[in-house]
Amino acid sequence: MAHGTSRTFTGVGRFAHRHAWWILGFWIVLAAGLNVAVPQLEVTVSKTSADFLPSSLPANQHLEQMAHDFGVPPSNAVSSVVLVDEKGFGPQDRAYYGRLVDRLTKSDDIAYLIDFYGKPVTRESAVSPDGKAVHLLIAAEGSVGSTRAHHAAQGIRAEIDAAKPPAGLQTFYTGPTATLADLFSAIDFSLLIITVVSILLISVIVFAVYRKVSTAAVPLITLALGLAIARPIASFLGGHGWISISNFTIAIMTALVLGAVTDYAIFTLAAYHEGRRRDLPVGDAVAAASGRTAPILVASALTIAVASGSMIFTKIGMFRTAGPPTAIAILTVLALALTLPPALLSLLGRRGLAEPSPSTERRWRHRGATIMRRAGVYAAASLVFLVSCAALLLGHQTNWDESSMFVHANESTRGYDEVYDHYGVNAVATEYLIVRADHDLRNTADLAALELAADAVARLDTVDSVRSITRPDGRPLVESVAGYVPGRVGKELDGAGRQLGDSRPDLVRLATGVDQLSDGADEASRRMPELVAGTDQVVTMAEGVLDSLDAAEAVVAAASGGRSDLTDATATLRTSLDAVGPILADLRSAASAAQPAIATFDQIFGPLLPRRSTAACTADPRCAAARIAFDQLDRSTGGQARRTLTQLRAAAAVPGEAADRAARSAVALRGLLDRLRGLLAQLDGRTPDQVRADLQRLRSGVGELSAGIDQLSDGLHQVKDGTAQITELTDKLHAGLKQATDYLGAMSAATSDGPGRGFYLPPEAMTNPRMVEGGKLLISPNGHTARMMVTWKVNPYSPEALAASRQLAPAATAALAGTGLSNAEVSNTGLASLSADMDDQLRRDLLVFGLAAVLAVTLVLMILLRSIVAPLVLVATVLLSFAAVMGISTLVWQHLTGIPLDWSVAPVAGMALIAVGADYSMLFASRIREESVGRGLKSGVIRGFGSTGSVITTAGLVFAITMFALMAGTTFNLVQIGFTIGLGLLLDILVVRSVLVPATIAVLGDRMWWPSKPA
Repeated sequence: MAHGTSRTFTGVGRFAHRHAWWILGFWIVLAAGLNVAVPQLEVTVSKTSADFLPSSLPANQHLEQMAHDFGVPPSNAVSSVVLVDEKGFGPQDRAYYGRLVDRLTKSDDIAYLIDFYGKPVTRESAVSPDGKAVHLLIAAEGSVGSTRAHHAAQGIRAEIDAAKPPAGLQTFYTGPTATLADLFSAIDFSLLIITVVSILLISVIVFAVYRKVSTAAVPLITLALGLAIARPIASFLGGHGWISISNFTIAIMTALVLGAVTDYAIFTLAAYHEGRRRDLPVGDAVAAASGRTAPILVASALTIAVASGSMIFTKIGMFRTAGPPTAIAILTVLALALTLPPALLSLLGRRGLAEPSPSTERRWRHRGATIMRRAGVYAAASLVFLVSCAALLLGHQTNWDESSMFVHANESTRGYDEVYDHYGVNAVATEYLIVRADHDLRNTADLAALELAADAVARLDTVDSVRSITRPDGRPLVESVAGYVPGRVGKELDGAGRQLGDSRPDLVRLATGVDQLSDGADEASRRMPELVAGTDQVVTMAEGVLDSLDAAEAVVAAASGGRSDLTDATATLRTSLDAVGPILADLRSAASAAQPAIATFDQIFGPLLPRRSTAACTADPRCAAARIAFDQLDRSTGGQARRTLTQLRAAAAVPGEAADRAARSAVALRGLLDRLRGLLAQLDGRTPDQVRADLQRLRSGVGELSAGIDQLSDGLHQVKDGTAQITELTDKLHAGLKQATDYLGAMSAATSDGPGRGFYLPPEAMTNPRMVEGGKLLISPNGHTARMMVTWKVNPYSPEALAASRQLAPAATAALAGTGLSNAEVSNTGLASLSADMDDQLRRDLLVFGLAAVLAVTLVLMILLRSIVAPLVLVATVLLSFAAVMGISTLVWQHLTGIPLDWSVAPVAGMALIAVGADYSMLFASRIREESVGRGLKSGVIRGFGSTGSVITTAGLVFAITMFALMAGTTFNLVQIGFTIGLGLLLDILVVRSVLVPATIAVLGDRMWWPSKPA
């Protein structure tokens, strides 16, 4: 079946025939020894699985740098724990949350966590709008997709259960890392099913084709031993770190090894049957089969190996762990396929087994003849069909939503559903916007700039909310919305302050008048004892006079015959009373001096002292502002200010009243003396006892005047102290109003225009608990790095989010222009940006390994076919076939089922279809060229159809069925990969190899083999 017969491989066939038992025993012992000595591939993968994300991704580096800035271990394995209680998050739930955070903080599986709910000032941002759900952001140890991260996910779920959630509380470990962990677990579970299904399907196909157990045993035994040898070799190499492996190694390598090794056995079996149909002895038929098929097997293995091995140039973990191990496995089973099937055929042939069934060559030749008669039409029709299918790729959408890859719901997908139900958006797939500067950002100017950046990002159509140091709960701080209002408040306070300042001279005059009044009262009180003493003296003298008068009257009466003269005694008493005059004059002078100050006091404080403002004061802005300031003063002194001023006003009226009383008393005394003089002048008919009664009344009046003067002095001392206190408090109030005016004026100036307009925080606000607790989560310990947590309004996995992730940093950078952070480094990271970077890396990887695979396969074909045109034509048909099947898969999955093709489908399907499709076309073209020798091209095509039709179809069906077996998995990415590759192989068999390639060869003629000579 090769382009000529290889003498070297014919010798290999003869060796296999002679030493068949040794060869069979060798491969059995090798397989058994490897499986005993080397751990199973699944065990090794579970211990040494490679990272999923390339470390070179910008978003990945930003995520690790953010962790470094915040002083926590670097990790890109970010997810969340979501707690849901449909009855509302109650005390038991909060207690559980505390236990869980404590356990997770101490767990070795946690790199760091971001606990908004645990801080009262930021708690609201972690609670769903309906109050029934809470989420906790967690970064697990290890890198996404690695063994460490997978084990960490298991450990986190164990801690969630160990914290013993109360009844009614549902807990979900969900988010990007949890989703990948569940995805890999589902793939692990699927691999056993896929392997079993693959072997069963291959067995059914082989038995259906050969209808003999002995014949079917050849490919099946080769398949079993090939798998038993390739898997432990991959496990050994991966366990020692010589190659990277993951569960994708198991899935992709197993599927390709199963298909390839079965195909190789079928090719050898078909060549053996050809020899037996020509009546060759068993040994010669075995040798001839090896000589004709071995070159094809080598070329096929090389094409698959170089196609898959070219993935070593990629950076995405899935490709690096699937490609190189597959290349090694294919080269390993090549050695098996070159020796074991000939040995098995030799053993079976000696016993008359594995004999060929009737040939179907005539039927296939008839099909070839049909195509040759209308080669141009068939070539054009197949091209139109393939190009039409490929055109469906124009609407292709790469799916990065790993949460949509599960056939059955699991914890992470249910967690996403709960998040959407209670939050309305995917609050657990956070995007981080990072601003990094060369100085401490914790100042008003930089915080204002950060608020501008947060506001700019929050205005994007795809963004739901932004949490930052200036908006810890996703909403701008009410305290920071300053500018216009502070300006107005500042003006009002400034007016009140000026009014208080203008009234200070009146307060000083009031204090001076009170001092003078107090001094006058003190002087009156000091001199009052003199008045009392004088009055006592007068009374005593009057009584003495009266006594003397009695005696005198007796004497005078005796001497003068009943006449008495008391003029001298009355004159003495009047002289004593006149001594009180200066004292009363001084007292009335002091009272008159205090009267203007009291009037000024009434003018200033009269509207302020009542508990309720008068209508006139309310209408006057100056009076209203002063009253507001005085009320604040009164509240700050506990009501002492209003009480003291009220007492002061009441006491200020005492000196005038006392002076009036003293004057009235003096007038009364003077009148009494006048009456006494009159009485003395008119003593005729009156007794001395009556005069003594009048003198006693005089003494009582002077005593009352002395008590009043003492009381006045004490009251004025209290008024003096209160006046001094109110003056001091007024000075403090004026200074405070001046400080408040300056502060609000500066704030208004700083926030009314310029880059910081609309935002202002005073330095003391940095000690606000809300800022302090929010700052611990949103600004680095050294203050040089601030992060903002962006919640998407759209699905974070969607193309809209991936495209929008490219807008976050530019939007923030534009907002920072013209501020102190115009030169700051702005970047973003998170699920969407990681997926966007992965999408870019996917395109680069596809370009790199696609070109490498195409060039390598083309080179192999050139060497085998000794042509340039033929390899180019064959590779072009394979690429067109790949584009067509991708278009059909896009139609089926994206447009019909609503699940766009996973990002992994195109590269894996491309690698498989380029390699395997080229194999079939290479085998067919090689056989056509061989059959054309001495017969012509048309005859060569027809005979090539006859000799290869059955074997290529059988091999293609086996390989396609092997790929379709991936659809038995529980993840849609495996299902889509299996569907696409399987469909592509069928398309290659039914259209490309059966129609397009022979029709194209017929159209091109001998030019197909240029620069070689025509056959």
